[in-house]
Amino acid sequence: MTVRDPAILTCREVVELVTEFLSHGLSPDDCARIEQHLFVCPPCTLHVGQVKATIELTGELHRGTAPVALDPVLARLFRQWQQK
Repeated sequence: MTVRDPAILTCREVVELVTEFLSHGLSPDDCARIEQHLFVCPPCTLHVGQVKATIELTGELHRGTAPVALDPVLARLFRQWQQK
């Protein structure tokens, strides 16, 4: 049986911690562990980049920026989606 080094994070652990990592809610040791993982794991690096971009883009959204004519269309699409 192989014993895993507890200092090394798995991809699943990185995914679970990504929001706290990006919001600076982790200890320096935990941040270092994530950064170490990201250094050797391109898929996790891509995932963290996508989450970071999503956070940044949604921060640019403002309530009421969609054209008023679009509201009924979105409401209809949402109702159709809910019925599935």
